[in-house]
Amino acid sequence: MKITKDWLSDHLNTNKSEKQIIEKLNGIGLEVEKVEQPRNEFSDFIVAKIVKANKHPNADRLKLCDVDIGAKKKIKVVCGALNAQEGLLTIYAPPGSKIPRNGMKLEVSKIRGETSYGMLCSEAELKLSNESKGIIELNQKYNHSIGKPYFKSKNNHNVIELSITPNRPDCLGIRGIARDLFASGFGNLKEIKKTRFKKTLKHDLKVKIEKNKNQACSIFGSCLIKNITNKESPSWLKERILSLGLRPISAVVDITNYVMFDLNRPLHAYDLDKIKNPIIVRNSKKGETLKALDNKTYTLKENMCVISDDEGVLGLGGIIGGTRSGTELETKNILIEAAYFDPSITRKTSKELEINSDAKFRFERGIDPQSVKEGLEMATKLITEICGGEVSNFDVQQIQKFKKKIIKFDSGLVSKTIGIKISDKEIIKILTRLGFEIKKKSKLIEIKIPTWRPDILGEIDLVEEIIRILGFDNIKSIDPEKIRTKPTLNFYQKHFHLAQRSVASKGYYETITWSFTGENINNKFKENYETVKIFNPISSDLGVLRNSLYPNLIYYLEKNLNRGLGEQSLFEIGPVFTGKKPGNQITVVCGIKNKIYDEKNHENPDYQDVFDIKKDLIQTLVELGIDREEMLVDDKSPTYYHPGISGSISSLDGKFLFAYFGRIHPKIKSLVYGFEIFLEHLVNFKKVNKK
Repeated sequence: MKITKDWLSDHLNTNKSEKQIIEKLNGIGLEVEKVEQPRNEFSDFIVAKIVKANKHPNADRLKLCDVDIGAKKKIKVVCGALNAQEGLLTIYAPPGSKIPRNGMKLEVSKIRGETSYGMLCSEAELKLSNESKGIIELNQKYNHSIGKPYFKSKNNHNVIELSITPNRPDCLGIRGIARDLFASGFGNLKEIKKTRFKKTLKHDLKVKIEKNKNQACSIFGSCLIKNITNKESPSWLKERILSLGLRPISAVVDITNYVMFDLNRPLHAYDLDKIKNPIIVRNSKKGETLKALDNKTYTLKENMCVISDDEGVLGLGGIIGGTRSGTELETKNILIEAAYFDPSITRKTSKELEINSDAKFRFERGIDPQSVKEGLEMATKLITEICGGEVSNFDVQQIQKFKKKIIKFDSGLVSKTIGIKISDKEIIKILTRLGFEIKKKSKLIEIKIPTWRPDILGEIDLVEEIIRILGFDNIKSIDPEKIRTKPTLNFYQKHFHLAQRSVASKGYYETITWSFTGENINNKFKENYETVKIFNPISSDLGVLRNSLYPNLIYYLEKNLNRGLGEQSLFEIGPVFTGKKPGNQITVVCGIKNKIYDEKNHENPDYQDVFDIKKDLIQTLVELGIDREEMLVDDKSPTYYHPGISGSISSLDGKFLFAYFGRIHPKIKSLVYGFEIFLEHLVNFKKVNKK
C-alpha cells in the first residue's frame, strides 16, 4: 500500500512531519517498507548519453546508437535525428513509456532489421516546444545525472510504501491509515462530507443477484451516469495515480482506482452502451469464457461468480472486468458498480484462474460491506466534476444483511494481559477513535465492531488494538524469574548433540533417513539381532525396522554415485532396533566414506584408508570425553566388516563396547569404510568412571 503525506492530509489534519508520521506508522504496526521519490507522467524520461552513433546497416538516414542509460547499462536505439552523435547528452524514453505529443506507447521493435529499445526524444515529442528537427541536446554544464529522471515532480511529498498484514484490510485505503494515526494522537480525522446529487435520470438497467448456495455476491450497488465527456485526468489525479505505481488511463478509470485506494472501496466502470439488458450476477457455467482487461482469455469453471448480460460474461466478480464492456475515451454513458463479494470464494476463483488484481487483493481480505453507497457517492462526484454528465438514483440489490458484531468487554483484561494499568477512559477513547461504538454497562463495556474490521473476533483482539495504539514501547521489560533448577538437556542428550557436531566437523555430511529399510540388505547387517517386520509398510523396499544404520547410508551413497558424485563422507545418528519389545533399541553414530582410486598408483590402499577412518573415530571418541589411555583396540568385528581390515574399540576392562570400524565386506559393497559408535555404552561408561 502506497501513500503520500498530501494524500493523507485529505483525511487527517496533522502538523506532524513526514519523518514523525513514518515513525508512528511503524510503532502502530503499519510497517513502512520504503520511502521513495514520487512519480509523475514524465518520470519514465531519463537522462542518457550516446556512447556510439553508427550508420544503420540497412538505412541511409538512420543511425544505430549505443546509449548509456545509467546503472552500467547500455542499450541499442535506432534514431533518425541528424544531431545524434557520440557524446551527446539527451533524453531517453524506455519501452512502456507514453510519448506526450501523441500518446503513443513505446514497445521494443525492429526498425529495418535492427532492434530498438525505446527512443531518443525531441522537444516537440515531449511538448516542450515545436522543435522537431533533432533530439534534445542537454547542456553538460548542469551536471545531469545519467539514468536519473529529467523531469522532477511538482509534488514534494515522498511516496511511503507500507506492508499491510492480511488481517488489516481497512488499511488498504488511505482512510483506514488516517484513522489509525488519529487514534494514536497524530491529528484529527476529517469527516467525509455527504454529497447530494441532482438525480435527473431513472436507473432503468435491471440488476438481479441470483440466490444460490455458492453465490459470492451479496450486495450489488450501481449508478448510471450519461452524457459524460471522458478525458485525460487532471494533473492532481494523475499525480495520485502515478504515486501508486499505476499509469493514468482516462478520467473514468483513474477515478475508480483513486476511490479504491482512498476508501478501500473497489469499483468497476462499464460502458453502458455495450451492456445488453439486464445485468445478472450469477454462477458461471463450465466452459464459459471471458476476455479480460489484462488481454487474456479465461475458460471458467463451474460456480465462479460472474457479472453477465444477455450476451454472456461481462466480468469476474471482485476480480477483473472484461474487454467487451470496458470504457474508452469515446465512452459517453457508464454504469458504476460497487459490490460486496465473499472473501473465500473470491480467493478460490482467482487462485484457480491465476489472476492477480488490486480489487481481488482487497476482496479476498474483506471489504467493508457498508461502504457501497460511500464509494458510489465519491466516484459519482468526481466523474461529474471532471467529465460532466447526468446522474441516476443509486440501485442497491442486497440478498444478505450485515449486522455489526457486539462484544462484551472486561476492561480489566487489558491490565491483566499487558501488565500495565490503563484506565477505562483511555480504553474508551482509543476504541472510539478507531471507529468502535461504545456503551458502558456496569463492569463490562458493550462494543460494536465496525464492519470494516473483520479481524476483531474476541476480547483479546480488542486488547491488542489498545496496546498497539498506546505503543508497545510503553510496556516495561521485566526479567523473568530464574525458576529452572535443572539443565535443559540431560547427560545423554548433551552427548547426542556433541556427537553430531564432532562428526560433522571432520567433513561428514549428516543424513537423516527412515527408521526402516529393505529386508534383503538389512539381513547383511543384522548379526544376532531379531528382524522386526512392519505390517502394511509405506513401500515394499522399507519392510523392516533397521538393525543397523549402514543399509540406508550405503543406499544413499550409491544413489549419489549414480548421479555423478565422487568420493563422499556421510553420517547419521539415530536408533537401530534389536527386537520387537518396547525399549529394544540403541542409539548409534554411524559414518561412512567411499574411496575411488587408480590401482596403478595405489599398491595397497586398504590399510591406508582404514587408518583414515580409525583416526576420525578415535578423534570423535576423544571429543566425546574418552581418553586414549582408556581405549582398547582389538581386531574383533561383526561379519559385515572385512576381516583383517576392521576392528573394535572398547574400555580397557572390556565391559563397555564403544565402537566398530573398518572396511565394509566387499561382498556387500566395495571400497566403503565406516565406523559405528554405540552412544549408550559410551554414556554409561562415563557415568561410572567420570564422576
